[in-house]
Amino acid sequence: MHPLLTTFPRAVPVFPLAEVVLFPGALLPLHIFERRYQAMVKDVLEGDKLIAMALLQECTKSEYEERPPFHETVCVGQVIHHETLPKGRSNIALLGLSAGLAKPVDGPEPYRTARVDLLADRFDADAAFEDKLRRAFAEAVPGGGDVEGLREQLLEFLAAEDVPAALLNTCALTAPLEAAEKLELLETRSVARRLDRLLELLARPWRWN
Repeated sequence: MHPLLTTFPRAVPVFPLAEVVLFPGALLPLHIFERRYQAMVKDVLEGDKLIAMALLQECTKSEYEERPPFHETVCVGQVIHHETLPKGRSNIALLGLSAGLAKPVDGPEPYRTARVDLLADRFDADAAFEDKLRRAFAEAVPGGGDVEGLREQLLEFLAAEDVPAALLNTCALTAPLEAAEKLELLETRSVARRLDRLLELLARPWRWN
């Protein structure tokens, strides 16, 4: 377990976004421009750099501006890169550490916070797991274009190392799925079932953008 995760359950800043679901082991680049999230980034950089990424629930504009609602299953991530930009904006990279259940708590901050209880994965993969993951990876990250170099690097990694759940989660993050479908995958504790469900979703007709 990551040393920072031994402090849970605890309160964590929440960053709710539409169409974005982070997974443990996956890396998410984010552009920070809203003032409340500029304040959030400033606060977390002065602390342990943890943020709970949450999928934004459907809401009105006024609800979003006041207290944006979010789904309770989140992914706690750590800021591992920060780039300061003009007017308080910034670019960050967030590395997913663990899924969790978030219960909103009131605080003085302009952004949402929640008490997060971590959720552990159940690694119950069978002998076919690696072959299935190769197929999921080929579907989630097709070859050609700008992604070809990344695809080749990850295929080499997959061939040389034991297959980690982190690579499955990177496939889930990268795949052209609806946000609700990605949230379903994040909520699935069985790693084997997550992979099977990802393959079911990728089997549908889709077009890589």
